[in-house]
Amino acid sequence: MSILNVSHLSHSYGGREIFEDVSFRLLKGEHVALVGANGEGKSTFLSIITGQLTPDAGTVEWARRVKVGYLDQHAVLKPGMTIRDTLRTAFDDMVQAEQEMLAAYDKMGDATPEEMDALMRDVGDIQDMLEAGSYYTIDARIEEVSGGLGLRDIGLDKKVDELSGGQRTKVLLTKLLLQNPEILILDEPTNYLDVEHINWLKNYLTNYENAFILVSHDVPFLNAVTNV
Repeated sequence: MSILNVSHLSHSYGGREIFEDVSFRLLKGEHVALVGANGEGKSTFLSIITGQLTPDAGTVEWARRVKVGYLDQHAVLKPGMTIRDTLRTAFDDMVQAEQEMLAAYDKMGDATPEEMDALMRDVGDIQDMLEAGSYYTIDARIEEVSGGLGLRDIGLDKKVDELSGGQRTKVLLTKLLLQNPEILILDEPTNYLDVEHINWLKNYLTNYENAFILVSHDVPFLNAVTNV
């Protein structure tokens, strides 16, 4: 199944044609390497498909309700929050869903039989979603991914305001992996990672069930984790 269709894309900067009539399709589960020399438009392409930049021509069409995760190394972390607090925001949608489920339980006391049936269906759907997302093991998942990418060495109770640029990028990458989107878009994810953490990420992406598009200058890493 195709989850992304790019059709007849063209884009230029300052009179220089970067893309001309480019068409591209991403299938479910594909692990794609996007390669090219510096300045040839890799990051521009990612900006276009994530909607941050409008192309001169062509269309970008995502499958309905697909969850896209983009490693934006310029994203802002909320001051005053700890690393752990920031990572827990990866599960905000599930926290909201749990609140809706609890509210549905509260309504059941005064519900008619028809309303009860609808509420039970809603509760069942939410419960299935929470279990599929491993909602009840959030803290264990945070510990696992944080350890793999080196955040536990920094300390999960450290404020994000006190982090270096490289440490902030690790936080963003860890949060993104915890969100487990249908497609990951990763621009140089091995920046600021040492060999141990690169090997952990290599194993993680090799076994990643969903699709991703990866930009990296680390050729052995690319060869190990991508298949397109």
